[in-house]
Amino acid sequence: MKFGINVNVHFSPEISPTRAFDYMLKFVGAARDGGFDGIFAAHHYALGAGEAMFQPIPLLARLAAEAPGMTLGTSIFLLSLHNPLEAAELAATLDIISGGKFAFGVGQGYRDVEFNSFGIPLSDRGGRLAEAVQVIRKLWAEDDVTWQGKHFPMEGVTINPKPVQQPGPPIWVGGDTLRSVRRAARIGDAWMTSPRHSKGFIRQALEVYQEQRRSMGLPVPPPVFFRELFVADSREEAERELMDSFQKLYQVYHREGQPGESYDRSFQELKEDRIIAGSPDDVIQEIETYRQEFGAQYMFFRVYYLGMDPEKSLRSIRLFGQEVVPHFGTG
Repeated sequence: MKFGINVNVHFSPEISPTRAFDYMLKFVGAARDGGFDGIFAAHHYALGAGEAMFQPIPLLARLAAEAPGMTLGTSIFLLSLHNPLEAAELAATLDIISGGKFAFGVGQGYRDVEFNSFGIPLSDRGGRLAEAVQVIRKLWAEDDVTWQGKHFPMEGVTINPKPVQQPGPPIWVGGDTLRSVRRAARIGDAWMTSPRHSKGFIRQALEVYQEQRRSMGLPVPPPVFFRELFVADSREEAERELMDSFQKLYQVYHREGQPGESYDRSFQELKEDRIIAGSPDDVIQEIETYRQEFGAQYMFFRVYYLGMDPEKSLRSIRLFGQEVVPHFGTG
């Protein structure tokens, strides 16, 4: 198995942006030294005064210098808010910077403030996502691309340079409902789960994903698993350290209307089937369940939570690298 960490986190105003970035550098260094494969960056706009997040493309470009040979990925890039020509060139640049180890995780988004601010109807998000993926694939692989679609017409367009990976980097597509998972199966190279998904939802969605891929005669790779993680000396310590920050984050999801499952629940309810937390042995056992039940081959993790002491997250990454990665033979 291969493992990664999501470094572009929600951080609170109590942490200055420069200090937050310094910790991202430390997170990447700990992941690199611990035998992780990849670093991933999430994407949002206009988070307001109560939390902050860096933009993923320039962040990954800078962090690549700290992560030679590691996969760079977006988790996810809000493609529905962008023109595919812009996205294709940004992704191609990151693929070159990483030496052909970029994974383009994309999704449709859901926050009203983002769509309203960009002047894009929320109702268009699914169509824009699907069409943009088609256009990007053509721009990566072909010259003089002409496209007459509903959202992104273009004529005789060539991008240069093209990605190192040909016909292009893998496109991992997020989906929070059964309908959007079915779309991910149609347009992507893999479905990327969300750390918010319970195992119960994953079981349902995996059937939809596999059925759609098989009906199209496509290979059926396992999903890419984005999960919640915290490693400590014991399960009790891990859950104690995680609880307050975890609940704050999920309250944000509930307030902003995150689609899919219900997030207005207690920590004890939310942690079931979502959080991989505990001692290294606990974590190993839980990851084994993903490998055995779902065929997981690539897992990456949220390792920092809104309001948490970053030093605790740093220790969690190091423990995972020292005790968990060697078990799976990926060091």
